[in-house]
Amino acid sequence: MSSKQEAIPNLIREKIQKVEQENDVKLTTMQKVLCSIEGPLVSILDVLYGDVNLFILDQHMEKANEDIAEKLKINVGDEIDLREVIIHKHGRPLVYGLSYIPKDRCSNTVIEKLLKEDQTTGRIILEHEIETITKINNIRIEKPSAKLQNLFHVNEDMLVREYVLIHKKNIVIWSKEAYPLSYFKD
Repeated sequence: MSSKQEAIPNLIREKIQKVEQENDVKLTTMQKVLCSIEGPLVSILDVLYGDVNLFILDQHMEKANEDIAEKLKINVGDEIDLREVIIHKHGRPLVYGLSYIPKDRCSNTVIEKLLKEDQTTGRIILEHEIETITKINNIRIEKPSAKLQNLFHVNEDMLVREYVLIHKKNIVIWSKEAYPLSYFKD
């Protein structure tokens, strides 16, 4: 055993530290856990709050523009499912989610469930036992859009994370999750 002790490298920890330094904030342990969890937040929110619910704000099929195509590593014009949701408990919003899902990388059954059911993408993935790898691309604090101010009834910075779910070396979901910086302080 070496007498020299070095910290184990951790890219997520480093991203969180960078966010704290650049914004002069100290994230709570819970916020750090929510930033670093691999996969959708609904699993941990279920543990913390009991059953949480999903409200679909918008969902439709559209053609990928340049930005979305780059995020998903698909061609401009490919069909995607755009899905905007709020995870809430008794009507209190907990987390806003935006996802882009390339239609050609999902089975017809998964696409049908996404379009017809008020289920999270994470639960659909679990139900169909789809093995995925999560890659967290970005963690940051940003000013809220008018939509987020309205949804959360606040005018404060949002803690945001962006990640992709990869299945068989292809991105099957690009997702952004956001919530007010004052949330998950307990």
